[in-house]
Amino acid sequence: MNKVIPIIAVTLTLLFSTSLAYATSHNTSMFSDATKYAGSNTYKNDNYSFSIQPPLNWTILKNLPANMSGNAIVVFSNNDKTQYATFGIYHRYISQNVIDAINSHSDNDILATIDQEITSPSPDSKTKMYAGIVDRYNDGVRVAASSVTQYTIDNSTSFSENIFYYLNNGNQYTLALTSNPVNIDKNSQFFEDSANTFLVSQTNPVPEFPIALIILVVGMFSIILIFRTTGFARMIDRT
Repeated sequence: MNKVIPIIAVTLTLLFSTSLAYATSHNTSMFSDATKYAGSNTYKNDNYSFSIQPPLNWTILKNLPANMSGNAIVVFSNNDKTQYATFGIYHRYISQNVIDAINSHSDNDILATIDQEITSPSPDSKTKMYAGIVDRYNDGVRVAASSVTQYTIDNSTSFSENIFYYLNNGNQYTLALTSNPVNIDKNSQFFEDSANTFLVSQTNPVPEFPIALIILVVGMFSIILIFRTTGFARMIDRT
């Protein structure tokens, strides 16, 4: 059994204050609207107990090194070598202490914790979180966060959209979009439409090591950078 404490458990302890300002609660499951897609979702993963409808014409990237994918369960791409974008899905376990903290502290505390993790200092990049929304449901908390990252290697910029699902049964899923700036609006809409179909059955997936969000963001951009610098066709051949 995995005994590694998720990074978020540490930052929750450090950052949470005594503020108790809550969001409006939704008296339903966070996946209630997605149940209508249960039969039509084209990507299903029984090991991790979820299904989703990827954006139209986006395909799965295969055989990606773990340091690039951040150990994603799956990574989809838009296959556009000029304006490349990726969409990864991740899972990790969270302890009961983290679940209790998320359920008992304010939206601002949760967003501050996520901001701290996303914007962890890196010699290769600088990330800024510029928007976040917290929604509370019967089965957990859903957080949407937007960030922008600038990379020192070529002074390029990427935008990221992340949706975090903190479930009361001890599972955390993360949906992460990374896109070049030119098509961020279009790709964000694709991402949102796909996320609306994300459906998790309330069972326990197989355990694995937790992933830091900064690794997730930088890893997704590494895929984009390699596509741009080494050529689209060459990586497709390896998949």
